[in-house]
Amino acid sequence: MKSLIQLEVVAIPSDFSQRKLVDSMLGAQFLLCHSLRDSRTFILSDVEEAWSRLGLGIPGLKLVRSGHVIPGLTNFVYMTGVIGGTSDKKDENVSVLKDVYDIFKGSDSTLLVSFAPIDPSAVKEVRRRVEDAASKKRLRLTKSFSSKGGASNSSDSVQMELFYGSGEQRLLLSLIGMLNDIPLNNRACYKVAFIASGTSADKIADYVKSRVLILEERHLNETTAERLYDFTRKSDAVPFPYGIASRLIEFSGTVGTEMLIGGSYRHTAGTIEVGEYLTGSVSASHEKVRLEGSVFNLGTVISGVPGTGKTTAAMNLMSGIRKASGSRIVVISPTGEWNLLGRELGARVIRLYSSEERFNLFRCDSGINIEKFYENLAMLLASASNVGPYKNSMEKSLLYAFQKAYSSTRAPDPVGLYAEIENAVVEQHGKRIGQSISYTKHGENIMAGLESLRLMLFKEQFAYREGINFAEIMDHGVVFDLSEVSNNMKPFFYALLLNQVYSIADSFDEMGNDSLRLAVCLEESQLVFGNEDMSAATMDLKQRIQDFRKRGVGLILIAHSIAEISIGVRRLCQTKMYFRQSSDTAKAACSDLLFNSGDEDAIRDKLKSLPQGVCALSYIDIEDTMRIPRKSIFIKASQYIPAVQKAEEPRMTDRHTADTAVTITDSESKPKPHARVAVLYVGEIVYRGETDDSGRAEIHGLLPDRPYKLHVYGAKKKDLKAFRIFGGRSNPIII
Repeated sequence: MKSLIQLEVVAIPSDFSQRKLVDSMLGAQFLLCHSLRDSRTFILSDVEEAWSRLGLGIPGLKLVRSGHVIPGLTNFVYMTGVIGGTSDKKDENVSVLKDVYDIFKGSDSTLLVSFAPIDPSAVKEVRRRVEDAASKKRLRLTKSFSSKGGASNSSDSVQMELFYGSGEQRLLLSLIGMLNDIPLNNRACYKVAFIASGTSADKIADYVKSRVLILEERHLNETTAERLYDFTRKSDAVPFPYGIASRLIEFSGTVGTEMLIGGSYRHTAGTIEVGEYLTGSVSASHEKVRLEGSVFNLGTVISGVPGTGKTTAAMNLMSGIRKASGSRIVVISPTGEWNLLGRELGARVIRLYSSEERFNLFRCDSGINIEKFYENLAMLLASASNVGPYKNSMEKSLLYAFQKAYSSTRAPDPVGLYAEIENAVVEQHGKRIGQSISYTKHGENIMAGLESLRLMLFKEQFAYREGINFAEIMDHGVVFDLSEVSNNMKPFFYALLLNQVYSIADSFDEMGNDSLRLAVCLEESQLVFGNEDMSAATMDLKQRIQDFRKRGVGLILIAHSIAEISIGVRRLCQTKMYFRQSSDTAKAACSDLLFNSGDEDAIRDKLKSLPQGVCALSYIDIEDTMRIPRKSIFIKASQYIPAVQKAEEPRMTDRHTADTAVTITDSESKPKPHARVAVLYVGEIVYRGETDDSGRAEIHGLLPDRPYKLHVYGAKKKDLKAFRIFGGRSNPIII
């Protein structure tokens, strides 16, 4: 006796027809088990391929292997019978047992419905016996009567059928109808038995009798599902055409419903795998969806609520791009999730605030149009700052400062550059009064918006003129990890890093239409662009997406919500991977995709309930060198799985600070003891103190070789004197 494969029904498709289940198991025996105590439905079979038969045959039918022990396998009532009628289309989805879970909810009982295939040759004998029984029942009774009255008397008779119109006749006709229906269904048929068990077995038997005409009933002493399965296969029963047998299929109300979305996938011969096509949007087809690398230079949007798999799908995409075409990759991420992938692909991983790398984010490498460089930088910094309606004023001030700073060098000192920005804001939106500055409302808001930029210069990593060459690290590929950067400062780093990427991309020629030279992935892209369709950064981005195609540059934007990405940008990006959407964005997401127009409601509901790792894909196919948009499909997105164990992240050692000495003397070289002093760096006081008896003050923690401002206070406020000193040096001051 073979052990049974036990599958629990978790979900059924929204357009499910009971007949599909019998179709899928055609020619194989199975038990449908209704566990009434916990309202669960199981399919039991000894056919090894039952899982694949049902999963492939019924898109949307979700099954899980179960070790669940079926309760109440005692006190068995075994029944076989007949259902009246035929398998008309109007009846094929009407379940005979549709109320069983509601009536017996919570009872410690089980109802099993056995479906055992019958050899079609046996049907002829059964039909012959039934027809013979019906022919012997034709009895007639003749009764004569007379009518008196009038001029004459008359005599008449009536013939009455005792068989036709009786319950017995209806039974036999139903049997004949079922048996005649079998040849019309490729002679496929089942013998069906009902087995009620548990404490409510007799009540369940009464329920079955109210729905099915029972021809045989008896009690059994079987103890396992396997023995019951074997018994029903060997026992005798009336054959049911599989269309009528399907009316005995029923599921618990706890079984979910999977919405099916139509459409089909036309196989593409690309080199970059993005996922597996889902038939009807729910069932695995084992057919991989692969796209050509060059289609990604048309822009890509990946969106979905947290935890849906968009980041690992993007990692798989970038890995495929790197391995298939050797393209340069740049990733800007607010977390450290991308670091393992970066190292695996041989890219540089730069962890801001924790790396020994020094780089000047304001450096314009050779070969780059310097005017375009600082114009883009001003626009991106203004967009990244949180100054609202003052963005235009900030951009104007930044441009004024950059024109002056970049007129003499491609690599301005970051601290000196900030001083130029501050001077530009003062000149345009303020005035100096002694050692203090009075700003207008515009000036106050601009300086507040630049606070994060100022604080960045306190980090040794970003404070120096010297630094690594961006073009060089981009040639090898680079992942920028911003996990240790504060949320307020991340937009500025995005703007500064993205400007470097823009400048490199602008240096490419315009012969890259059919290639992918550089792939740029921005996690949480809204940090720098936001969703304002008419902002300067967004308008510039829309133009760049169009230009990137000619230069062979692919831009991949990732955001939790499509509402965080401008609708104009989304329309230009021709590859979209939309994972589960929130209720307020599902409608907009649906309109971005290319499904059939009649499916909008179903698609919106689908987008709100997608499981982890599943997304709607809108994509471009290449056929005979032509780029052709295809209908959107649902896929199980391929996920990146790291090939190496997580290595310990490099950490920055103690800052390279040095002791700084200041010695104050008068013009006759006499020391000035107990002089009150303060040290300022980019406008902020970083030290206060007094000189000792020898006129000396030692200051710790200053960045070596960086310029600082020293204030020496006199007896009166107007006696304040300012000097320039350098960190890590001895600084003699004569006053």
